[in-house]
Amino acid sequence: MKDEGVIIIGAGGHGTVVASILLASNIKVLGYYDDDIEKQGKTFLEIPVLGKISDLVSDSKVKAIIGIGNNKRRKEIAQKFDFDWVNAIHPFSWISPDVNLGKGTIVCAGAIIQAGSTLGDHVVINTKASVDHDCIVGNYSHVAVAHLAGGVSVGEGVFVALNSTVLPLTNVGDWSIVGAGSVVTKDVLPNKTVVGIPARPI
Repeated sequence: MKDEGVIIIGAGGHGTVVASILLASNIKVLGYYDDDIEKQGKTFLEIPVLGKISDLVSDSKVKAIIGIGNNKRRKEIAQKFDFDWVNAIHPFSWISPDVNLGKGTIVCAGAIIQAGSTLGDHVVINTKASVDHDCIVGNYSHVAVAHLAGGVSVGEGVFVALNSTVLPLTNVGDWSIVGAGSVVTKDVLPNKTVVGIPARPI
C-alpha cells in the first residue's frame, strides 16, 4: 500500500469527488476509509471501501488525502494521523504558477486561483470557485462555488458557502461562515456567521 497509490479518508460525496480528481490526474486510488458501517465492503467509482477511519495507523510513507467537507473533522483527522498528505488538483482547474499550496489541499474542476495567492493545508477550493490575486486562505478552510476578490484574507477553518462573494481586501476571521449568496463588504470577526447583502452577523 505504501508505494502503489493514494488512500482517501472519507467515502461520502466529497470523497468520491476527490477520487474523481485523482483519477482524472492519472493517480491511482487504493481505496477509501470511512466509519459509516453501511459503506463497508462497498465500492464508489469502482474503488473499494477498505475499512474504517478508526482502523488506520499513522505511517509517513502512506500517501493519503482527506475527502471530508467538514472543516473541523478534516482538522481532527489531519492532526491525528501522520501520513504523506497529497494534493488533488483537477486538470480542468487553473492555478497561477506562483501560487503556494499547502499539503492535502483539494482544487476541484473549474476552480481558478490567481497570482500571488497562498493556500494553507487541507484547504478545499470547490467546483468553479475562484480565488483572485494575492489572497490568503487559511488551513482547513473551504471555498464552495464562491468568489474571493483580490487581496482577501480568509482565516483557519472558514466556510465560504455557495454563490457568495468576499470583496477586495476584506478579512474573514477563523472558523467563520459566510452564508450562501452573501456579499461580504467588511471584515468578519472570528467564529461568526454572516449572511445577506451586505453580509451581517446572525
